[in-house]
Formats: sequence, C-alpha cells, structure tokens
Amino acid sequence: MVTCLSDGNIHLNVTVKEFTQEVYHKIEPFIFERTSKLKGSVSAEHGIGFKKPKYVHYSKSQEAIGLMKQLKSMMDPKGILNPYKVLP
Repeated sequence: MVTCLSDGNIHLNVTVKEFTQEVYHKIEPFIFERTSKLKGSVSAEHGIGFKKPKYVHYSKSQEAIGLMKQLKSMMDPKGILNPYKVLP
C-alpha cells in the first residue's frame, strides 16, 4: 500500500497475513534493488537511520559515501554524534 505521493516520496507499507523473518528478508532487498533500478533513493528527509546503512549503496555512489565519511570524520572526530546511524 502506498501512503503518500504528494511530497515526491513513496512511503510503502507492505502487509502480510503473518510477519516472519523469511518474508522480511525477501521483501526488503527487493524493494531497495527496485528503487535503485528506478534511480530512486532508499531514504529521503528522515535520513538513513540505523537500519538502512548497509543499503545506502543502492542510491549513493562509493565516491559519495567516501565523501560523507570524510565529512563525518572532520565534523565528528570522536564519533559521538549518532553513532552507527548514517554511514556503513
């Protein structure tokens, strides 16, 4: 079910009869791979968070990720601001 298109983002909710890890592990990679093929982003205004850093490569190049890591290191040399929540 798509819940919002007005802001240029698609917020997707997938419902199943019963949640299982098997379903989760099949659906999540498919969604990120499909999004990447359509030149979309795996995240928008809410950022990557701590559940999606391993998927950021679907919408950002290795060069962009490297630059983000450099900027993070410069601005947060001790790694205390939102650890593990943005960059893989």
